[in-house]
Amino acid sequence: MLSPEPRTLNSSRPAGWRVVMPAVAFALAFASARAAELPPKTFVNSIGMTMVPIPAGEFTMGCGEAPPESKEEWENRDWDESPAHRVTISRRFFMAACEVTNAQFERFDLEHKELRGQFRVSETDDEPVTMVTWQQAVDFCRWLSEEEGRPYRLPTEAEWEYACRAGTTTTFSTGESLTPRAANIGLGPDGKKRESTMPVGRCPANPWGLFDMHGNVEEWCLDWFGPYAAGPQTDPVGRADGCARVKRGGSYSIASWKDDNSRYCRSSNRSGHLPEDANRCTGFRVVLGEIPQSKPLPVPEPPPHRRDVKQTPAPKEGPPSDEPYFVNFTEQKKAPRLPENQWGPIFSQWNHFTACTVCPNGDVLAAWYTTVSESGRELAQGGSRLRAGSDRWDDASTFFDVPDINDHAPVLFCDGKRVYHFASQALRGWDDTSIAMRVSDDSGATWSKPRIVLPREHPDTLSQSCSALLARDGRLVLAADGSGHHRERLLTSRDGGRSWQVAGGDMRDAVGAYAIHPAIAPLDDGSIVAFLRGPDPMPRLVSRDVGESWEVGQSPFGGISVGQKAAVARLPGGGLLLCANDTRKPPITGERGTLAALSFDGGKTWPHVRHVPGVRGYLSVAVAPNGVIYILGTEIYDQMGCVALNEAWVRQREPR
Repeated sequence: MLSPEPRTLNSSRPAGWRVVMPAVAFALAFASARAAELPPKTFVNSIGMTMVPIPAGEFTMGCGEAPPESKEEWENRDWDESPAHRVTISRRFFMAACEVTNAQFERFDLEHKELRGQFRVSETDDEPVTMVTWQQAVDFCRWLSEEEGRPYRLPTEAEWEYACRAGTTTTFSTGESLTPRAANIGLGPDGKKRESTMPVGRCPANPWGLFDMHGNVEEWCLDWFGPYAAGPQTDPVGRADGCARVKRGGSYSIASWKDDNSRYCRSSNRSGHLPEDANRCTGFRVVLGEIPQSKPLPVPEPPPHRRDVKQTPAPKEGPPSDEPYFVNFTEQKKAPRLPENQWGPIFSQWNHFTACTVCPNGDVLAAWYTTVSESGRELAQGGSRLRAGSDRWDDASTFFDVPDINDHAPVLFCDGKRVYHFASQALRGWDDTSIAMRVSDDSGATWSKPRIVLPREHPDTLSQSCSALLARDGRLVLAADGSGHHRERLLTSRDGGRSWQVAGGDMRDAVGAYAIHPAIAPLDDGSIVAFLRGPDPMPRLVSRDVGESWEVGQSPFGGISVGQKAAVARLPGGGLLLCANDTRKPPITGERGTLAALSFDGGKTWPHVRHVPGVRGYLSVAVAPNGVIYILGTEIYDQMGCVALNEAWVRQREPR
């Protein structure tokens, strides 16, 4: 069983001691008089940490007055670093000269030693600790505070950047460039890739005596991530709530297609993780001092697709079931509209991999990934809504984004009452992935906090989520690609998504060839049918045991390839609708592009096949209670396509 809960910590304290306490409430438990008791100068604490005094002062936080407007600007800064604003740090504090090491953390949690060396990093006593959640970092600070009677905590994001800059105004505290001799940015002294942690304090300190503020490992901060507010601020503490905790400083891990990791090690660069995401790239360092008493910024206004969402039942009346119905939102320029020349968090350059579902209120909700490069850390998810009764989609807006994490492969699914959203949390392109899930019980107006349902370190490493369904026995089923496209398996949950199991059957192994992006649907007898990209003709697989084994057959359709993903849905009458690129020569439909095919025997035969204008590429399909079928697709760059049709429209094509 895959548990979403983090590993329980161990210590010699009484069993009831380690009660989770919110970080702010914990820090406020220390009286302000403690601040006056801070030592006057650098000192070494009880576990060997050198604590460096950081003076009060002012600095400019962030970079740029507005988001980037060109690729050249984007190469040097991200949208979330603006607007740059003047920040006052009103009180001095102490910051650890180095990141917390394995040896230091394991005085608090001896069991952590079992996690050393995962992914061949952080092996020795003096390397920075990794594989710790945000809460574990907070708990360590609490433990150290109890041990010494001093207020240790994580730094705020503002304190972190202030200390990193150490009075400088350049891209790095070292100037406008960062070399392998100045920081661990994933390169050895010879300039060759060396993607691993190194012992703390080996690179030169910044002007204030702090080591590894650029590179080595990313560092948890206290704040929830959220957009900056304009104007001067004093002792800011971030947003009041969010889904990701801030991390800063970059690491040794080089982003795909980069020469080194310096871009993500800049003083102003902002990153984040889901709080439970313990991973090989992230550690932390502590500060000593009273937590700022500032009021956090409010939670940002929700994006357009989450505003004014009606909570009425989905319309049951629609086009007559025996009359063909077809609407081309693409041709009418009413499909989700992408912004022009935007460089985050929605990008104009590359929009791909659609997902859609019909919500309980009848609205159609769509998501896709938006990026400069599909392997880039900037990759986020865009979204839109077609409101019940409307003939136009909302403009594109941010659907989900953990900063500097590749949030690949959205999947949306509705079981009739609840909407499920799955997303990857990838460290290496779209691989080295945890799969996260969040849910909505109000048709996508609000969402639960995302949580990890399949961690990276699971032995059956999976990557991109691809499609989902509700099995006849009530199980939730998610089809996913394997890491590096080596496995194609199902994840199943019997308890509504609280815990998940990985099925034993490998679709790619069953096919015996490269096969990815499974599109799945339930059949009348309770079995599951899947269609995959790769082999020609397109394979049709059936599992009678919810993914433990697969029977392999062929479909009459050509194999699909780069830039294409099939979609399949079960219709209210029991038939199957398959949507895919028509790659046969000559095309089955007589026209190149996307086909829609109907089957009434579980995909063995397809008597009705019709060309679908207005949509192509990575496809997704959803069926409304009134029988209207929505098909979305992307062609990688700056176009979103959408059409609506019914079964009668597909049947209008003469049987083959």
